[in-house]
Amino acid sequence: MLIDCGNGSDGKYISKFLKEQGIDELDYLIGTHIDEDHIGGMQEILTNIKIETLYMPYSTYEGKQFYTQLEEYIKENNINQQQIEKSLEKEYRLENATWKCLNVDNSNPSDKNKFNDTSIVIELEYGSTKYLFTGDLTDNIDSKIQGLEKVDVLKVAHHGAKESTSSEFLSIIKPNYAIISAGNNKNYNHPDQSIIERLKDVGVEENNIFITREQGTIWIKSDGSSIVIEKLQELNLDGANKISYRSIFDICSYFFIRIS
Repeated sequence: MLIDCGNGSDGKYISKFLKEQGIDELDYLIGTHIDEDHIGGMQEILTNIKIETLYMPYSTYEGKQFYTQLEEYIKENNINQQQIEKSLEKEYRLENATWKCLNVDNSNPSDKNKFNDTSIVIELEYGSTKYLFTGDLTDNIDSKIQGLEKVDVLKVAHHGAKESTSSEFLSIIKPNYAIISAGNNKNYNHPDQSIIERLKDVGVEENNIFITREQGTIWIKSDGSSIVIEKLQELNLDGANKISYRSIFDICSYFFIRIS
């Protein structure tokens, strides 16, 4: 399963990475919402990797050319795109793991400022370990999501923006580890220090908070009971700046999950 595909310039590097892992087919491709830094690289993925099922929030928004082109590509190539609904009952299987969709908004908002809260939120359970992937969800609704419970690993929402990851939300899920996908773009200055403090306030140790801007690609391994997290500083899949992960100016957002 691949969750999000980064910017348009990232797609070919993500595709190449998957091929190098011996992967030319994905059970699930998830576009959490229609912002370019989350699905800009999707057309490249669809071109190079066979996809069993694609999920994105329903939208007819035409204000973003890359999205309009992507929708046309999906239709022209008969990609199996399905509409997903949030449900505590419906489980999706990924080899020995299962996952649920805890949030999605298919109401087709016309206001682009509301796209973040349409994000598909996924809780994945593998053995006794749990992972929560939150897209760009904001603190307007995060603590209101039904079915939240303690998780081991949290992909922090919206690159650690201060308008995300509320204290109430964190008090429910109490993660042991937090992963923040964020670049060096000073216009955003992600992650906000308030998010780091909120994570610490609910017991996340400082050395268990991982920020891609500082530590490069984060690689998580689990056998269903233990979790090992590595910092792969030389693995840079950001197509905008291939010199070094320290020179990333755009945010490359994706999470790749392989269960065997």
